[in-house]
Amino acid sequence: MLTEKWQRTLAALCIAQTISMMAFSFVFPFFPLYIQTLGVRGTAEAAQWAGAIIAATAVSMTIAQPIWGNLADRWGRRPMLLRSMLGGAVTLGLMGMVASVEQLLVLRFIQGAVTGTAAAGNALAAAAVPKGRLGFALGMMQVAFFTGASIGPLVGGVIADGLGFRAPFYVSSVLMVIGFVIVLLFVQESFTRPASGAPRKGLMASSRLLMAISGFSVLIGVLFLIQLGGVVVAPVLTLFIVELNGAEGAGTAAGLVLAGTGVASAISALFFGRMGDRIGHRRILPICLAGAGLTYFPQAVVDQVWQLLLLRALLGCFLGGLMPSANALIAQTVPDESRGAAFGLSAASSASANAVGPMAGAFIATHLGIRSIFVVTGALFAIGYAWVTVGFRRAPAPVRPTYRRAPAPERRD
Repeated sequence: MLTEKWQRTLAALCIAQTISMMAFSFVFPFFPLYIQTLGVRGTAEAAQWAGAIIAATAVSMTIAQPIWGNLADRWGRRPMLLRSMLGGAVTLGLMGMVASVEQLLVLRFIQGAVTGTAAAGNALAAAAVPKGRLGFALGMMQVAFFTGASIGPLVGGVIADGLGFRAPFYVSSVLMVIGFVIVLLFVQESFTRPASGAPRKGLMASSRLLMAISGFSVLIGVLFLIQLGGVVVAPVLTLFIVELNGAEGAGTAAGLVLAGTGVASAISALFFGRMGDRIGHRRILPICLAGAGLTYFPQAVVDQVWQLLLLRALLGCFLGGLMPSANALIAQTVPDESRGAAFGLSAASSASANAVGPMAGAFIATHLGIRSIFVVTGALFAIGYAWVTVGFRRAPAPVRPTYRRAPAPERRD
């Protein structure tokens, strides 16, 4: 039973996060095909437009997220989450009405600028739960993220096959409205606005103060490497499966590989989140970085799809622990009143990796071969391991609160 206020708030946030990730990922399976219906001819041109449109979203998110995070510290995290839900509903709905690929490009740029549900939700969750439950809460938010991102493409593809390419945009818009209503009705926030006479820090000043906090810049840098390592292989994974198993059944095989990684990540996110609350997230983050790097290298030498599936599932066990641990450390490292700005900077770091990662992956695969991607990605996680190991030695450990259950009432016979 959800007996405490923070538990009910966290449950509502997880449901809203799952819904929003489903909505945003609806269009992944057919996005290049939708672009071709807008006057783009040829697979190569459609792929170029798809890359540009996806990069536009990441670029605008990189610019906008620190601004929204700074405003969250002034006005509250809940209004920022509501804003991102509503912005997603409007932009996704309009994408189903576009008449040209240029209009779609503009809307995707706007979407990146006005959304950011993951960062807003994490900041609100970190503020709503007891400090000793940060890892558990952020692990649950990551489970919701993986769940929505795994279900969305499947459901979106089914809708597109049955009702056409525009229908999933309308359905995703409705889902975002549902998420908006859930946050509006069931998510509560105890937020005290800064005093009217208190000096207001601008975006640049706030960012400089955060980056000066010992250990924070290490976390921002490793978040970039984590996200870069996660997306650099994305453009070529299906092509690699075709190389291993042929074109027949490649879609099903790719779906199984992605699903195996997602399921393992979702389970491990909760496990490592709870473990971090007990032993410290500083211990969990390097373990997961090292494990992810070590499981990437062997993927370069597999010769069967089942081998890749097993290694990707094992990889997911470590990937799931990365974001909850990193986000919990951010929440513990920065002052409570600056968490919005801190999560805004972390979201900008991840978005910038999303912008350059797929292009870097395609470049590496073209010039060095597909298998080299896995070696490069393993090296990225190895660099991340070294980064946090050295950085944490120099930075003092944040105070780690402990969560203790209330003693059971005495029995009276």
